[in-house]
Amino acid sequence: MKRILFNIQRVFHTSGEELKAIEQVMRVVFLSKNDFFLKENEVCQSIGFLEKGSMRLFYEGPEKEVCNDFFFENSAIGSFASFLSQTPSIVNIAAIEKCELLVFDYADVMDLMQKFPSLKKLADVIVQDQFIRAERREAALLRNSPEQRFRNLLEEHPKIFKRIPLRYVASYLGITPETLSRYRARFLV
Repeated sequence: MKRILFNIQRVFHTSGEELKAIEQVMRVVFLSKNDFFLKENEVCQSIGFLEKGSMRLFYEGPEKEVCNDFFFENSAIGSFASFLSQTPSIVNIAAIEKCELLVFDYADVMDLMQKFPSLKKLADVIVQDQFIRAERREAALLRNSPEQRFRNLLEEHPKIFKRIPLRYVASYLGITPETLSRYRARFLV
């Protein structure tokens, strides 16, 4: 059984009928490094769960890309604002490593949520998690110094420094690659 399905069953106590309904509508999608899951101005027609690999969510700025989030195994992937409103996305989501995703189309997600209360709970938890992540990210950018953001990231998510190219980490922290190098030299002994 796929990791995501196992976790859904374990946490939300889905029935065999519910798991079968999920399996019937999910697609397994493989992305190569740098492939896009979603591009800016496209409507997000599907949500994915990352089985293997890592991805990044970023904005295209006038002069550079700005990385806003990273995803690893067990993450929900998509522009939830675009998906829920069925309007064009303002973000891009691309693979950093070779990825395997379980993907669900909009109509299937809406149908599953109507038919199965436990899957509606799952959707509510995913949306809630996205709001919490966005609020924490915004607070960190507004309240913490770049050095504090680096230290928090190092403490909370050390795997980022092993799996994510440093130029993306620097962009995520809102610092230059040179500043990131200085922080790494000082704090990574």
